[in-house]
Amino acid sequence: MDYSSSLQSLWTEVKNYLELQKQYLVMDTAEKMTVLLSAVSTAALCLALGAMALFFLLFALASWFGQMIGSLFVGYLVMGIVLLLMMVVAFVKRKQWILQPIARLVVGLFIHEDEEEEEAAS
Repeated sequence: MDYSSSLQSLWTEVKNYLELQKQYLVMDTAEKMTVLLSAVSTAALCLALGAMALFFLLFALASWFGQMIGSLFVGYLVMGIVLLLMMVVAFVKRKQWILQPIARLVVGLFIHEDEEEEEAAS
């Protein structure tokens, strides 16, 4: 058997393998980015619609509260103070409510699936 032809066929197989691995990496990354972007898009849409609904509900509540007290100004002032307090609470809890869930999503998307694939391959 000719060593040069064996070496040539081995080199061809290695090149094909590396090309397939590259294609797999590109497809896997595209799939994960699609999942991530769809989650971000869904969250953005829900946040926008929720913010509009919350705006109108809080406007109605402030008007109702103002009518109960007898002064719309005081009703809007109270709702403004409540919203500022909610903003402070959200800022204080931002790591627990925002950063950690996003980090878990991204890590789970990119790390957990890779571990499952390695276990299936072995």
